[in-house]
Amino acid sequence: METKRDFKTITPQIKKEILSLGYGTIKLNKDIDDLWIDDYENYLSVSIHVNSISIDFDIITFYEDGNSILTFDHVYSIDRQIQIYETIYDHRDQLSYYQLDWSNYFKALRVEDEEGKTVWRILTSEEARHLWYNGRWCDMCQLYDDGTEGMIEDEDRLNECVNNGYDIGIPIS
Repeated sequence: METKRDFKTITPQIKKEILSLGYGTIKLNKDIDDLWIDDYENYLSVSIHVNSISIDFDIITFYEDGNSILTFDHVYSIDRQIQIYETIYDHRDQLSYYQLDWSNYFKALRVEDEEGKTVWRILTSEEARHLWYNGRWCDMCQLYDDGTEGMIEDEDRLNECVNNGYDIGIPIS
């Protein structure tokens, strides 16, 4: 028997691909980049002619004439979500990847184990979220008091660490 496919899982995949392109604001030329989100394609039942798109953390916001109108999470038309991805992909040169600021002081932790010494940069919750959503992927780990670490492999684990104030680190040596 053929099992029914769940196409609702496509939306998070599209959003993840968009977030992986970086963060910032994309300015669209209304004459060239014709991106409409119609009232029947979103949960707020508004029709907008998008002239800029902002990406920060895991929020993708659409603007019309400088006013924030919708987020990607409000758009339920998969065809429109794909068009949004393609528009952002075409203008990805206006985005940048989040990078850690190494010029300011940061907390570090040195751990010594049987494999040698490891130095971890402790991330703030904002740095961790930015790197997760809008940075080039790097190994992030939850650091435990006994000197061990556990890989953060999904968004739920990241949110658990951030919400509970657990140390999150990236290896620097």
